[in-house]
Amino acid sequence: MAPRHILHDLSVTEQRSFVDSFDTVISDCDGVIWLLVGWIPGTGDAINALKNAGKCVKFVSNNSFRTGEQYMEKFEHIGAVNVQDDDIVHPAKSIVRYLSYMNQPELRVYSLMSLEANEMLRKHNIEYESLQIKEHLTTATLVNYLAIERPVDAVLFDINLDMSYVELAKAIRHLQLNENCKLIAGGSDIIMPLAENLNVAGFYDFLQHISRYTNRKAIFLGKPAPILGDMLKEMFNIHTPQRCLFVGDMLVQDIQFGKMCGFQSLLVLSGSQTKDQMIAASPEAQPDYYADSLADFIQLFKNIQ
Repeated sequence: MAPRHILHDLSVTEQRSFVDSFDTVISDCDGVIWLLVGWIPGTGDAINALKNAGKCVKFVSNNSFRTGEQYMEKFEHIGAVNVQDDDIVHPAKSIVRYLSYMNQPELRVYSLMSLEANEMLRKHNIEYESLQIKEHLTTATLVNYLAIERPVDAVLFDINLDMSYVELAKAIRHLQLNENCKLIAGGSDIIMPLAENLNVAGFYDFLQHISRYTNRKAIFLGKPAPILGDMLKEMFNIHTPQRCLFVGDMLVQDIQFGKMCGFQSLLVLSGSQTKDQMIAASPEAQPDYYADSLADFIQLFKNIQ
């Protein structure tokens, strides 16, 4: 069945059945709740409307370059009520959780993650090595920076706007010199919706660069990784996946991921994908439903009152 718009393609009876079909909503953030730079009107009111209807609303993002406080500030800005830090999952959180699963004493990692994500490592007492180089580099100083004094158990990769060539090169050296070193990746987005009508390249190609030179496959912990799906079900106590609605703006990272988890899926057109791209997508990446924006829920609830 082709994706149906929750306002234009569903009768009032079908809209009511749709709302009754899920108890939990898990929503992406960038492109759905807001843009990386800018806002999407009505999303805070939509979140509140879902909660007022008795829905449990949670959030998952592929971006760890915000602190918990910065996430809270953004939710406060849009007027979303009673959103807690534990309601939000992003790659730094899932990476920390995965490292705890390793149960490895004296764990040490090399981080290509943002300063904010590294702060989360520090708060969880995970020993990490990272490079923040401000000086002008020459080939001689590059050699010095690439020296491996102590091996690491894992290289952590995530979206990092400050990432540099020498940091990538040091990650490759760690992996080349230690066959037991894991490559663990968070955000793998090919495209990032930066602002309205402005999509920029994501960080996936940088990760592919590391994999190509180390012949190492990454363990993915951001969307659309199956491991993350299992974590979300565990963290949010989801025992009946089909009673969960996953909302996103990307066909693979969000919709295909949600369907793989057994969730219902809703694509919003406020981010990186268009209606034409949705229609042309493969069956596994086509949503069950779509909407212009999360704010369409405001009108939907008015319709079924």
